Amino acid sequence: MNEGNTDAWLSLARDAYSASNSYFESSVRTQIEADLRQFHGIHPLGSKYHSDAWKWRSRLFSPKTRATIRKNEAIAAEAFFSSMDALSILPENEKDDMQKVSAEIWQHVMQYRLSKTIPWFLTLVGAYQDAQTTGIVISRQWWEYRKKGQKVIDRPRITLLPIENFRFDPGANWMNVVETSPYLIELVPMYIKDVKARTRAPAESGEAPWLEVSDAALKKAVTPFSDPLRLARDANQRQDAKASHDQPITDFTVVWVYRITVEVNGTDWVYYTLTTEQMLSRKPMPLERAVPFGERPYVVGQCVIETHRIYPSGVPRLTRAQQQEINEIKNQRRDNVTFVLNKRYFVRRNKQIDIVSLRNNIPGSSTMVEDVEKDVKVNEFNDVTGSAYQEEDRANLDFDDVAGVFSGSSVQSNRRLNETVGGMNILTSNANQVSGYQLRTFVETWVEPVLRQVLRMEMELESDDRIFALAGSKSVGLQKMGLNAVTDEILDQELTAVVNVGMGATNPHQQVDVFLSAMRTIKEILMDGVFEKYNIRVDEVIKEVLGKVGHRDGGRFFDFETEDPRITSLKTQLQQLQSALDAKYPPELLKAQVEKATAEVMRVTAETTEKNVRAIFSAMQAAQVITAVPATAPPADQLLKSAGFQDQDGAPLATPPAGAVPGISAGNLFDPRTGITIEQNTSPGLPAPPASPEAGAAAGIETLRADSA
Repeated sequence: MNEGNTDAWLSLARDAYSASNSYFESSVRTQIEADLRQFHGIHPLGSKYHSDAWKWRSRLFSPKTRATIRKNEAIAAEAFFSSMDALSILPENEKDDMQKVSAEIWQHVMQYRLSKTIPWFLTLVGAYQDAQTTGIVISRQWWEYRKKGQKVIDRPRITLLPIENFRFDPGANWMNVVETSPYLIELVPMYIKDVKARTRAPAESGEAPWLEVSDAALKKAVTPFSDPLRLARDANQRQDAKASHDQPITDFTVVWVYRITVEVNGTDWVYYTLTTEQMLSRKPMPLERAVPFGERPYVVGQCVIETHRIYPSGVPRLTRAQQQEINEIKNQRRDNVTFVLNKRYFVRRNKQIDIVSLRNNIPGSSTMVEDVEKDVKVNEFNDVTGSAYQEEDRANLDFDDVAGVFSGSSVQSNRRLNETVGGMNILTSNANQVSGYQLRTFVETWVEPVLRQVLRMEMELESDDRIFALAGSKSVGLQKMGLNAVTDEILDQELTAVVNVGMGATNPHQQVDVFLSAMRTIKEILMDGVFEKYNIRVDEVIKEVLGKVGHRDGGRFFDFETEDPRITSLKTQLQQLQSALDAKYPPELLKAQVEKATAEVMRVTAETTEKNVRAIFSAMQAAQVITAVPATAPPADQLLKSAGFQDQDGAPLATPPAGAVPGISAGNLFDPRTGITIEQNTSPGLPAPPASPEAGAAAGIETLRADSA
């Protein structure tokens, strides 16, 4: 197709939008609108609760769906942000020292971007909310470069797209709709002033990037009516901010620009149109030139796998029947309680009766009637029994089973199990499995693909020397290679990004237990002496064991590069013995000495690894105790200090006197390295341990013991 034939490209965009939009409007929009209404606690369209017959009856909506999604968001935040590293950058070839250093440099660069310039917490939790609510999450990764006054903005961006602002072909493959769809259409709301600016701003060639647009064409691109999905997302409490609502057209009116990505003759092309009425781009641009990393900059993720469906279900759709049943039971019981407390009266016609007083039913009031026995009859209602509440508990339990969450109703419905710790673990295990599976699906389909695209953008466009200098100063591998600065050769390596969130990452205590179990396994293997006997690679075994518990980059806990000084000395002895053997000394004696030295090297290697595992294991046990009983930290600091210990990581935790630190009360723990205050437990139901033996003499003796011991 000729690049300059704007009519042909506009016709192509019109055909693509017509096919995808027809499918979306007829098969998807109604379901997504019902999902959003359920998420916001609004009864679906056509519900009896919207009719006049239920105008004065109970119409409550139990927010079970919203509570479930919020719990899952909290689980995701805990799993992703419980450690400082948002991701791990790994070399394609782990034996290549240059790739290892490159991975370390880019690890620091990505960590800086995700913590400083990209709102990663809001983006990730918002993406998880979209995936749970509407079934899919859509994002576009792009590089923002613009001048704002004297300031230059030069940074990567991740933009979440509402589901109604993205179209793809209905016949795309459900596993990867972005790459298999012949076209992608992003509906971009833009102010008229921004559209006009792009038609005037000169490019490097001297031409404006977009064609001139008439006022009549801009008016056609304005949406005069509200979008049902945007109204449902705003809980029907606001008008659609993207619609004109018959307001005068000004520079701040929103028009719709379509960003078209279409495949023609095996090549992807990108261009912009004003809806499907007018071409904006002067000519389409190949995707390789428009996108720095050369692939479609969109990712469509999900948290529920439904094979052969390009729009999978979310939590609201899975739990719709249970949500409706809970609402029905709650509203009927509420109506019954209302009738029990506020009687219904039958009144004789054409009698002088104070109807208003009967209706108001105010305690202590008087109602005027002619004949109390004949003119007014009270209709009595029986109060609801406990079966109504039991039925609601059963419905809540069904909802929790379908949604894969654990709540108070799950405990109340299992009376015998909830009386023991083991029973509670049984109750929570299935819910944790479903939550972990849902979270892992989200990581595989959205988180890792997005971070890999951001990494490729960084490798192509990052030019901030300050960030590279900061990353180089933190790189241990760069110092080992004897380099003082980050070079292009180091940065241009084959790397990949992974996220260390696996199954079982939904509970922090479970994460610690699983990690400690893996460390115990490694320690037991090392103590068996199997590595010395069969010459097994320690690093690969450690990575495999830690990989089974979700740490895909398990080798980061150990330093396999630094050699033990004893091994260096033994290697020197081996070389001397080998030289003596070559000089024709008694071969049997020298051979025995060589074998002994070789065995000694293997033994020292195993001992070093075992000590590292023991140290990590002991540190995790200590952290577990301090987390459970924060009051043990100050005495431990004093004991270590009296023993001559010097902290290599900064000032220790200390208990400052009252008023020493502004805003810190006496008795709290303050960490000057991070500025974090650990408040002591002041709950009346859970008092803190006594500060001295005299103060706690009546309370007995508490013995601190590690949970994993």
